[in-house]
Amino acid sequence: MFGALTLNLTSIIFFYAVKFLSGFGLILSIANGFLIFLDKSSEKFDKKATSIFIIVQIIVPFVFIGYAIYLVISSYFRNTLFSPGGFMLVVDILMYVYGIISLALTLYIIPLMKDKFYKGIELSKFSVFKRGAKSAARKVKKKYFTLKGNYAKVQKQDQLTVMDLLESWRIKFAINLLLIIAIGSLIFTPLAFICIIYWMRLYVFFRSERKEFERYALMIAIGIIGIIALIAPFLNLPFYTSIAQIIWTINLFYLFGISIASYVLIKSLLSLQGYTRQELKMKKKDKHIENLEKEKEELNTQLEGKND
Repeated sequence: MFGALTLNLTSIIFFYAVKFLSGFGLILSIANGFLIFLDKSSEKFDKKATSIFIIVQIIVPFVFIGYAIYLVISSYFRNTLFSPGGFMLVVDILMYVYGIISLALTLYIIPLMKDKFYKGIELSKFSVFKRGAKSAARKVKKKYFTLKGNYAKVQKQDQLTVMDLLESWRIKFAINLLLIIAIGSLIFTPLAFICIIYWMRLYVFFRSERKEFERYALMIAIGIIGIIALIAPFLNLPFYTSIAQIIWTINLFYLFGISIASYVLIKSLLSLQGYTRQELKMKKKDKHIENLEKEKEELNTQLEGKND
């Protein structure tokens, strides 16, 4: 009884963490795709085209939020992770496979191969100074490109700022959720042990000298975990079928990941365009002052007319 309960609990925690990171990574990939497209098309974009580009970039995340909501609702009634058949089944499978592969590669394996995973912790300590320096440099570039009328390159500077912010969030989630993934992988004890040891290396034993085999061990562990996550829904493995009744909650965490990343993306884009809460309040206040001045002028005109 206790063993079955532990299996269910660790399985659900495992998929919660994986799907959350998958959802967040999806929006990060989309933002990166927009950046590449903007970079390739910068010479062809005028001010109007750049404005349309920004609007499209704001709308697209809502499409994926809608898709995630659909997954939550449909899986609630079916107790399965995917649609029963047809076009949506293909879409569900492709999105799931892409999410797991991109999660394993971009969040863990590639940064570990390039030894950037551990450096992400070190660089995050200086992130405020680093962001400030980049922000100042990009403001200068924005003014220069604005004077030249190259609005696509102006937007590219904003795009790079947004990407930096999303990337910093990605690093934080990847590192902090490594422990959650480890807990969820307890049924695969050696893999969980490797993840826990590396997480402790980052937060507890960070002063001691790092060993090369540690990051290679984590790369292998994440690779195996990714493969297990990929095949589990299709082979009906015991630990997967045991959570069939609450499978919809896994898609709920997918929705959370997409929603949080979309919020960061959209808020940053609007903020860089001058649509912050403070800016909107100031514009509303200026408009109110302008209206009062017009009313004052009208009253003065009426008074002058009566005196005549």
